[in-house]
Amino acid sequence: MRVYFGCICDIIIKTTTLSFLFWKKVLTLPKVNDDYLQGKRDEIINAAFEVCRRKPAYDVTMSDIVAETGMSQGGVYKYYNNICSVYAALIDRANLKGDQIKRINGIMASSDAPETKLLELFKVAEQFFTDMLISYNKILFELGTYFIQNPETGTIVNGQTKATPVFPYLAHSVSELIVTEAGTGYFKPVVPVEDILSFIISSFDGIIRDVTLNKCYEQTSEDVSVFDEKKMIRCLYLSTLTLLGR
Repeated sequence: MRVYFGCICDIIIKTTTLSFLFWKKVLTLPKVNDDYLQGKRDEIINAAFEVCRRKPAYDVTMSDIVAETGMSQGGVYKYYNNICSVYAALIDRANLKGDQIKRINGIMASSDAPETKLLELFKVAEQFFTDMLISYNKILFELGTYFIQNPETGTIVNGQTKATPVFPYLAHSVSELIVTEAGTGYFKPVVPVEDILSFIISSFDGIIRDVTLNKCYEQTSEDVSVFDEKKMIRCLYLSTLTLLGR
């Protein structure tokens, strides 16, 4: 009986020792740093971006992205487990380009004259939109259209985004500036302020739509062959000033 218990104790001691050595080795393995993880995420989103440039963004599948990366399916799904998470990452990347939110906040906090602030805000729209045309605008346009027709998917994707959307933030800042300065009497609107704000927002939407169709899909009209977003936004600024009585 003593021999039996001795064997049992021996086994327990050896097992405990091996277990301790195993976990000691595991805990001392080098940790994967954040830069490596972010690099992998960027690699996958870069691949998704390239696929979206070749085909409609709403038709892109996870299989397309896996094939583009050259990684295993598990390697991709470790970071993005469905197409909605990829869409969200693409939208975030677009909205983070150029740190436009910081630029907008700087304009709003400045001591410049109201019409100068307004001009600078319109310049943000101009620059951001021009940058998007050569990169993400096709993707954002296609996803925006798709989300209108598939609101549940849009809700899921938007719920996963982290970056502040630039154009809604810009529109809010323009509205805040106009309402505030109309209240102080600096701006003297010739029509109700609400009508001016509706005009600005619908004009921005129209410029984005028409220029995207023209430059990304080569659609033209009988009267205009090439739409210039910078000239259109400049015209919108001058029209807005006129409506504000300046």
